[in-house]
Amino acid sequence: MAARFMRVLDMAFGHPRGVVGRVGGEIMARENAEQERRAVRQAELRPDNQVLIVGHGPGVGVVLAATAVRPPDGCVIGVDPSQAMRVMAADRCSSRGVADHVELRAGGAERTHCSDASMDVALSVNNVMLWDRPAGFAEVHRVLKPGGRLVVTVHRHVLSVRPEQLRTDAVAAGFVEVELAVRQRHFNSPAVELLARRV
Repeated sequence: MAARFMRVLDMAFGHPRGVVGRVGGEIMARENAEQERRAVRQAELRPDNQVLIVGHGPGVGVVLAATAVRPPDGCVIGVDPSQAMRVMAADRCSSRGVADHVELRAGGAERTHCSDASMDVALSVNNVMLWDRPAGFAEVHRVLKPGGRLVVTVHRHVLSVRPEQLRTDAVAAGFVEVELAVRQRHFNSPAVELLARRV
């Protein structure tokens, strides 16, 4: 019974797929909205920014970021391995009128399909727990421009390592000005937040 329950959880939230994945996506859109808004605020996006969103899920953060940047110079690239999440995110972007400067790709932290030093900002909300962290941080560092900003936030209860490990991994990948905080919340577990910059 426990194994079956874990499989259902993985279909809904870990590797969303099928109808269960879409239900999980709706829950994520609601439960992660506050974290998505805060991450976009922390990123201090400008209209001409090229933004990468790693593990975009149902697309709440994609829409928020796309609203903050403007074509033709600004754009948002989202990567997610789940086709169900890419479809949900595309539908959300279309209904919010931002699809013209959003590109959604199959991928993840370890393989974003972005060019070297092409992104101004990288964001990730409740996805880092699924990364091969050394490879993921190295890939994000590779695609950020010099001075590029990284914002990672994750529910503490889904992170299987101590929060300080995220700082260690970011520094090992070459990030500087790494700030780590654990923010207490009233209706959910603490949010682990990491801000960093590429030299």
